[in-house]
Amino acid sequence: MAAADTEDDNLTDNDLQSEIELVGDLVVAASASDGPLPQDEVDLLLGVPSGSAHPGAHPHAGPGPEPES
Repeated sequence: MAAADTEDDNLTDNDLQSEIELVGDLVVAASASDGPLPQDEVDLLLGVPSGSAHPGAHPHAGPGPEPES
């Protein structure tokens, strides 16, 4: 099927666009910073509550693997 045959030639992925904007915001903030961004500032830029994740944990990370018995 040719592109002209589709109903909507504007194919977008809204979730991907949001992630790209978040990464862009982080890059701009990191570029303007004299050192590493504090976790609270990263949390603010990502829109997550400050201190909601364990130190060093990715904010979208799951609980991790179950301990072996």
